[in-house]
Amino acid sequence: MTAPLQDLWDAILFDFDGVLCDSNGLKGDTFETLYADETPEVRAAIRAFHHANGGMPRRDKLRRFEGDILGRPVDEARIAALADRFAATVEQGVVRCAPIPGAAEFVAAHAGRLPLFVISATPHEEMNRIVDARGMRPQFVEVYGSPPAKAETAASIIARHGFRTERVAFVGDAVQDIAAATALGLPFVGVRDRDGSHPFPEGTLVIEDLRDLEGVLRGLAEGHQ
Repeated sequence: MTAPLQDLWDAILFDFDGVLCDSNGLKGDTFETLYADETPEVRAAIRAFHHANGGMPRRDKLRRFEGDILGRPVDEARIAALADRFAATVEQGVVRCAPIPGAAEFVAAHAGRLPLFVISATPHEEMNRIVDARGMRPQFVEVYGSPPAKAETAASIIARHGFRTERVAFVGDAVQDIAAATALGLPFVGVRDRDGSHPFPEGTLVIEDLRDLEGVLRGLAEGHQ
């Protein structure tokens, strides 16, 4: 008989954008809009940086846009104003975004049985408002945004709940996600971007979307037994 997933794993940690919610494109569009007066080349560079650094907090991205792409002195007052404009535009859009295929079904099937957590680079209060507005709150044990960094949040969850690291999977779509998992020794499952690409090193376990997640988690658990 097939063992329930909760017998194989202590917990699953999810990134949000691009993993549970198909919102990465929206955020890329919004970053471009902030720089609508710049050249097409600058806007393309901004989108490319966002695409390659999906798990980076938005203020850090904005600092890189200003300093590295535009060559400006980084003005923290301007960064704060840009971040506020971004948040005002994007939050309700994320609330309305479709789920990643398979995400709603996986979460509904395992919530309340297998501890599920959200760890996102979205600011903490905003992330929690989005989860509440999407009606997802009862499905997760805890929901976290930034700061702190994802590895710190994951380590805190594991320590407080007494989870075993080899039985806590991190499901993410960004280099920051796999970096956090690697730092803590957590099994990692990468999720491809909607265009089929991904930013992970060769050999990383990567799935198209969450329709494949349960089978992959079963295979990972068998590999650790």
